[in-house]
Amino acid sequence: MKYIVSMLMTMSFAYGQKTITYDTKNNLAFDIYYPKNYKENQSYNVFAWVHGGGFSGGTRADVQEVERMKDAQERGFIAISISYRLLANSSAGFGCDLPKQEKLSIFKEASFDVLSALSYIQNNQKSLKFSINKLILGGSSAGAEAILNAYYLRDLWYGNQFDQVKIDGLVSYAGAIVDDRYVTKSNILPTVFIHGLSDDVVPSNNAPHRSCLDNQPGFLPLAGSQTLENLSRNYRQASLSIFSNSGKHEWSGLKKEYLNQIFEFINQSIVQSQKVNNRIIVD
Repeated sequence: MKYIVSMLMTMSFAYGQKTITYDTKNNLAFDIYYPKNYKENQSYNVFAWVHGGGFSGGTRADVQEVERMKDAQERGFIAISISYRLLANSSAGFGCDLPKQEKLSIFKEASFDVLSALSYIQNNQKSLKFSINKLILGGSSAGAEAILNAYYLRDLWYGNQFDQVKIDGLVSYAGAIVDDRYVTKSNILPTVFIHGLSDDVVPSNNAPHRSCLDNQPGFLPLAGSQTLENLSRNYRQASLSIFSNSGKHEWSGLKKEYLNQIFEFINQSIVQSQKVNNRIIVD
């Protein structure tokens, strides 16, 4: 009987979910989704994800986020959904009334949390009972802004604090970066870009965040997916771009119909290091 109970517990854990608190001070955690036929202490590709919500809402337990994690889990990845501080909680929200410097501070703190979670994961692979082969970091909307800035601006913002964090590829749903000068030939990663080209919240090219006017406190130009895709092509880096001409910020949501193409790109260009470039344009 003890043997049967032990087997059931092992099977439940192997294809289950585990929550880890990586920042006790701020009560921040991540959920690990272990794939089917998971075996302890073996190497896996890791798909880490950061939810959206305008830096004021959203959680890793939202239905779309859980669906996204379970899809990656089904594909044999260890999927990890990361929480971060939601600091856009003033009456100004995260729009044009919030001063530029406060926006930048929120970007910076969210990116710090993402890198802290990844640092915890990479430094505790033994206790988490897996090792990382390739780490793919993705996010939607605010989460996509957090992951792009975390990777490309970490040296500027944090010095060498997160030098040990290794990221092999990025997936950005309606994301943008605050300064594309820090995207260089030597650091650009294979990336999936998903974006509505008519997005008036997070720009798909070089334009102000939230479409703010230059005389408003929250005027902050960002570089979006089209700009970053052009850099990928100029630097001969792999990319998959799925753009909607008429699409707006709803393209930050889960697009189930494109998941096969996304994971095919991940396997080819991130896991296997093949230089694939593909662009899909829809109405």
